[in-house]
Amino acid sequence: MKKAKWLLFFLVIPVFLLSSCKKQTAGPAPVKKDSALINLGHLNDLYTPLVFPSGTQAAGVFIYSAYPDYHHVEASGEGFTCLDDVSRAALVYFRSDQFASDTAIQKKALNLIRFILEMQAGDGYFYNFFQTDGTINTTGTTSMAIQNWWSWRALQTLAETSTQVKALDSKLGSGMDLAVNRLIQNIKADLVNLPLTTEVVSGITVPKWLPAGSATDQAATLILGLISYCRSNNDPVIQTFIQKLADGIVMMQEGSAAAFPYSLFLSAQNQWHAYGSDQSYALLLTGEFLNDTSYTSKALAEINNFYPWLIANGYKSGISLSYDSVQFQPILEKDYDQIAYGFRPMVFAAAEAFALTGQNKYADIAGHLAAWFLGSNTASANMYDSTTGLCYDAISSAGNVNLNSGAESTIEALLTMQRVQKYPAIRTALYMYKKHF
Repeated sequence: MKKAKWLLFFLVIPVFLLSSCKKQTAGPAPVKKDSALINLGHLNDLYTPLVFPSGTQAAGVFIYSAYPDYHHVEASGEGFTCLDDVSRAALVYFRSDQFASDTAIQKKALNLIRFILEMQAGDGYFYNFFQTDGTINTTGTTSMAIQNWWSWRALQTLAETSTQVKALDSKLGSGMDLAVNRLIQNIKADLVNLPLTTEVVSGITVPKWLPAGSATDQAATLILGLISYCRSNNDPVIQTFIQKLADGIVMMQEGSAAAFPYSLFLSAQNQWHAYGSDQSYALLLTGEFLNDTSYTSKALAEINNFYPWLIANGYKSGISLSYDSVQFQPILEKDYDQIAYGFRPMVFAAAEAFALTGQNKYADIAGHLAAWFLGSNTASANMYDSTTGLCYDAISSAGNVNLNSGAESTIEALLTMQRVQKYPAIRTALYMYKKHF
């Protein structure tokens, strides 16, 4: 995961790689919205055309955007745009209600796909950062082409959007298929056949066959991409691997409805963190894809038990646990920083639970969680502004908000609002729980 954006308040003069790259003004202008909730204005402002050494014209999104004028800022020593953000930004555009009719949105989406393809290394994994000198960062520890978040995000976006791209650009779509197949071959060689070994960390038994050892958060993102891939490809090996990943996630569920930590899925080893915790969402999709309700039940347990506990306790950013063979004890609980990337996964899971079950309690949970963006938080701050598309980077402590608005917070807020907008019952709950200023 890239460096936390809310730590970067210094100014960096960006290097623009095409003459068409515009200079940042006093903030993003309002643009036509998909709905009352969704405004692509700030994301459009972060969107940046660029040229690869190969000559391919593509686009990225600036990683950081600094208060008060929201000028663009790069990640010092890493690059000014990254695959981790570009892959998610592409999903925002492809999922837009206006995608089918808005050629500007289509062009942006396709240019971001070109960026993703250019970032693939010869061995099939993906590099993460692109630098202001017009080159790919191939050596940084947060950028190397390895088994990590950015490779799984690339897979998710390429696999999910392939059909839409092929309808607009068949050649580009064919390139996407080749890229996905190269990555899948690496996954089969490096991950599929890992033995089902475990280790004990702070009294907790954890699997060692997931990405990065026991990283259920990465496994969840990988599952999202693999399910999309399997829906277009008859690949029994990958289908079995999805089940293997899901079983590893299930092993990391701790507690119960009556006992702390209330059915949460640990993120890795003995730790849970809010960011990227798509485990329940991935398990709901896995249950549907494999027609196995055991995965669905495990996901619903976290949504039913842990999410309400978080809401009642003002949310958390991280928890570390130990187990003494009788009960779990918190070694550390962190309340902050609270970020958009910590809430989008929970909203997605609760919204999917509502879609699958039709039970209004899940719409209520999803809307309550989404209301964090609209003032229902410990800072009583309107974190997302639908008139501009800005989303602040973090709540750093009670009453203290980081007013920067970088790519990740912007993208995660927009993905959340797109999902909320899809379901009137969730939207109703959002407006019920939001703080009325």
